[in-house]
Amino acid sequence: MEVGDRYDVIYIGGGGASYPGAFELAKKGKKVLLVDDKGLLGGVCTYAGCVPSKALRRWGLTLMDAEVRGGVRIDPDELWGRAVDAKDRVQSEVFRQLRWVAGQLHDNLDFVKGWATIRDERRATVRTEEGERTVETRFMHVGAGSVNVVPDIPGKELAITSDDLYRYEGTPRELYDSLIIIGAGYVGVETAYALSMFKVKVTLIEMMDRPLPNMPIDVSRSVLRGLQKLGVDVKLGSRASSISRRDGRLLVRAARRDGSASEVEGDAVMISVGRRPRVEGYGLESLAGTGLDYSARGVKVNAYMRTTLPNVFASGDVTGGAMLYHSAVVGSLTAAKNIEAGADTYQYNDRLIPRVVFTFPEAGYVGLSEDELRASGVQYNVIRYSMKANSASLIEGHTDSWVKLLVDSKSGRVLGAEAHAPEAASILTAVAVSMMGGLKGSDLYWLAAPHPTPMEAMAEGFRLWELLR
Repeated sequence: MEVGDRYDVIYIGGGGASYPGAFELAKKGKKVLLVDDKGLLGGVCTYAGCVPSKALRRWGLTLMDAEVRGGVRIDPDELWGRAVDAKDRVQSEVFRQLRWVAGQLHDNLDFVKGWATIRDERRATVRTEEGERTVETRFMHVGAGSVNVVPDIPGKELAITSDDLYRYEGTPRELYDSLIIIGAGYVGVETAYALSMFKVKVTLIEMMDRPLPNMPIDVSRSVLRGLQKLGVDVKLGSRASSISRRDGRLLVRAARRDGSASEVEGDAVMISVGRRPRVEGYGLESLAGTGLDYSARGVKVNAYMRTTLPNVFASGDVTGGAMLYHSAVVGSLTAAKNIEAGADTYQYNDRLIPRVVFTFPEAGYVGLSEDELRASGVQYNVIRYSMKANSASLIEGHTDSWVKLLVDSKSGRVLGAEAHAPEAASILTAVAVSMMGGLKGSDLYWLAAPHPTPMEAMAEGFRLWELLR
């Protein structure tokens, strides 16, 4: 391609916020340029996030199953090496599959490894190994993702982040004996669970009074019990103040809310206090003068994923919303469909995005929480279902798991759900589908979920509620 190439849409970034929409528009005959600095499709999720962390978790579960159910002792260090190899193979296959799909759309889609810099709302400069060129476009889509937040504390350079732990072909080959995790959000909690399964002594330091502080309180409490059951030392209400070396190990000092201090030693420290939108380094500031509304909190978009500039769209982490791959995908498709339609037609609904943390078992929520319902004045019923009554949950050994469904007390429509249960991700997805379809509890009453599966909780919860109220 030569300088001056023209496109219908330029996508900045190759993650879940970009490639689904790029594929959609290319299929519909739009000429699309997709630029990613790594030359890989899948974004942080595949490169150093959701996919590799779950791959390692799967091997940790294998170790637990072998020891608990089979009475077989397994060397966690040896298994870790195999797990890392398997993780890399999974990532390679995802990259290969996505590259293959892009190749099928090559008539309309140009996917390049490079760095795109926005010049104005109609132009961008793309720098590749072959050189630099300027391209013109009718529409622009920003899907630049997010980066790890690293607090400015003394010794921060001694710590790793999730990028270092899960990176494609970069995960440490030797298993830590002990790990200190600063931050008990999604990534911190999932890492604590996964590495504990590999017999790593994990300490989790969180400044708030509960893990997963952005999730409903019942989910947080249940996950905390699960962490402690695995032997994770959870220090709540503690803010990490410094990291230093002592006798070949790392020392984390933390200040408690009561003014006292604590010290924890470990072989490694991982900072996991959250992620922030990536809004620097690719020219967003060049659009500020023409009306783009953005800040360190992200690029502002409306429900149609359109920014404050009519021909510029954005989705995914860079918007500062739900920093989840599946959220980014829906946002990307929403933007693409509106570009294709030439009007604001399709809307993104944040309430339909399940928030799931892959603990053991999984946990999360979808829709409105009880706090939100109370604040809005909506009258609702709570349908609680203990998975002690679910055969599949008992088979898996999760006797303390549960599902909670929220329904409008007047209309009977499903408003949301929470769960800490086997296959909670699937259960919450089914609730999201119910909400999309405007289903009522009386509709789910008739759901014939296969037996024995955790999905039976959807129907059994309503049936028991009808019987016992």
